[in-house]
Amino acid sequence: MRYKNFISFVLIWLPVFVNSTAQTGYKVGVSQCTIEPDRSLISLHLGGYGAPRDGRFSLQWTEEEFLPDVTSLGGSPDKVFIIKKGELFFRDLSKSESQWSKAGNDMALVAVAGSERKIYGVDASGKFYDSNYGKIAKWRRSSIPDKPTVSLTFSLNCLISLDAAGKIWMVNPEGSKMNWSMLTSPDGTISIASIGRKLYALTGDGVIFQCEPASDRIKWLKAAYRNNATITEDIRMIAIAGKCIYGISNEGYFYSGGHRSEGNLSVRSMALSSGSDQVVIITADICGLNDSFTRLVKESISKKYGLPSQAVFINSSHTHFAPVSQEWLTWQEANQRPDSTYLYSTIWNAMIRSVDEAFNSQKPARLFFGRGKCDIGYNRSLPEHPELYDSSVDVLKVKYTDTGKESILFLASCHPVFSTAGKLHYTISANYPGVARKLVEERTGTVNSIFIQGTAGDINPGDNGEYITGEKLANEVVSVTGKPMTEITGEVSYFLDTLNIPVEPWSKSEILRFREENLTRPGDIYAEKNVKWSDIMLERYEKGTMPSSLPVYVHTVNIGNWKLVGFSRETTTEYGFGVKKLWPDKLVSVAGYTNDVSSYLPSSLHIEAKNYEGYDSFFWYGMPAVFPVNVDKIILNAIESLNR
Repeated sequence: MRYKNFISFVLIWLPVFVNSTAQTGYKVGVSQCTIEPDRSLISLHLGGYGAPRDGRFSLQWTEEEFLPDVTSLGGSPDKVFIIKKGELFFRDLSKSESQWSKAGNDMALVAVAGSERKIYGVDASGKFYDSNYGKIAKWRRSSIPDKPTVSLTFSLNCLISLDAAGKIWMVNPEGSKMNWSMLTSPDGTISIASIGRKLYALTGDGVIFQCEPASDRIKWLKAAYRNNATITEDIRMIAIAGKCIYGISNEGYFYSGGHRSEGNLSVRSMALSSGSDQVVIITADICGLNDSFTRLVKESISKKYGLPSQAVFINSSHTHFAPVSQEWLTWQEANQRPDSTYLYSTIWNAMIRSVDEAFNSQKPARLFFGRGKCDIGYNRSLPEHPELYDSSVDVLKVKYTDTGKESILFLASCHPVFSTAGKLHYTISANYPGVARKLVEERTGTVNSIFIQGTAGDINPGDNGEYITGEKLANEVVSVTGKPMTEITGEVSYFLDTLNIPVEPWSKSEILRFREENLTRPGDIYAEKNVKWSDIMLERYEKGTMPSSLPVYVHTVNIGNWKLVGFSRETTTEYGFGVKKLWPDKLVSVAGYTNDVSSYLPSSLHIEAKNYEGYDSFFWYGMPAVFPVNVDKIILNAIESLNR
């Protein structure tokens, strides 16, 4: 039975334009661009885990010097200020070897902060002063209404004050009506700082929160805390200056803040042309992306280069140690929304730039395919089926005909989930794919190697450490390139098919009962997740937006006699095996995590077992229902019928 009556298709077909003369070969360009967050993002939450309950943030402190007796810390766009023993000092961050210099404090100021044009200060009685920048500040009384203040910052043309009671106030110092307005504030706030649209608040128990004070509804989200792994310092005051956060500890040490990172997050692209046909493969060191984001990226690339969006294949490595890049609405609040600047500036710009560089670096090349085997993983959810692990390592070698130089693309299937212990749990990292890429490049003399994540949904690494797994994978890739490989020749084509899988959402009464059951377990992250899921589903019923089907995107790229098939969602092993069986005489590579990572894509075995992939993960992802038990048959039959 083909189950054709159970599925509707939205089929996107693109004609393949072929030169009337014989093909002369391919032109290929590769590139990479970093997606490491800069310091101006202060602290980002890492995606991939719901634990620990308090979250995983990238901020860490680096000790700069011992500064005892500091009573206030403030910042401006390029200067950091301290008040020490009643004297005001500043350090000019625009100079590489800047030392502390006296700024003048004849008004006995207790807190200072600076805008682009002025420095603002307040004395112990709450009177405000301002000064133009200079070697020595020349203070004059300001018309800002008095406000006793213990911490001061400047943001979005407004002066923001923290009083001794922990209340936060805001005023426009150049407005026609200078009235202080009170903002909501986290309990126990002792210091504030700001950059761009964001305001940060430090509490007495060492938690840093952030919000956007200009938003319609101020919502404070956790941004960092003392986790006793990467943050052990007792910070008592903070300031942001020169796009960097600074802190003073209870012991009197001066710290600068930055992201704890291995420094290897990147977006990598391959642009391939054959005659008038072009295709782009993009990979990113992130946990996943939503279809809404990848569609926008594809549209931008399509407009620029005139190629259909279906010719742009976007794969996520699924590292669990990159900043959150998609919505996890049932998780802790810091996980529910990606940082918009990181997503739409850092990642977006890197993708567009890497594609530009790949196209601009295209050169005539020959392509070769090889396959090896490397046991870096095991099926974590179906231990009774150890055979359900695809240990294939697929390698595409690009050999440039004019220079003899090479580039390498390789695909393997395994979750990048090292490590959940100690400092590494809070460290930004590309994980084992980053290790493997670096070793491949070093050992083959190539650059810009590209890793594609395969059908890793139910596969965990078998070894304990990203370096062990990365080394094993790199060794196999290098081994494959050193053996005879199959040359790839022929035309280029691409297809993106949407398979709408019918699902049966729970009834309102089932959801309400589920919600009540989980309300009895406060403090349990799993129960909290289930309550949030219930609230989301009930809201969908209220708005009439509960879906009756879920899309699975199947992206096929044919480059000569090599077929690359990419599934959306966290694709499990049986889909990879199933697709390869459909074309036993072809070179077929199968990827998951392509274009959209919005849930797991389980097989019937997972669904029947009601394991994580087949049941509980759908609550984590905020899906309205689990796929039907025969979803794998539906999808594989559809792919066979389409015969892309």
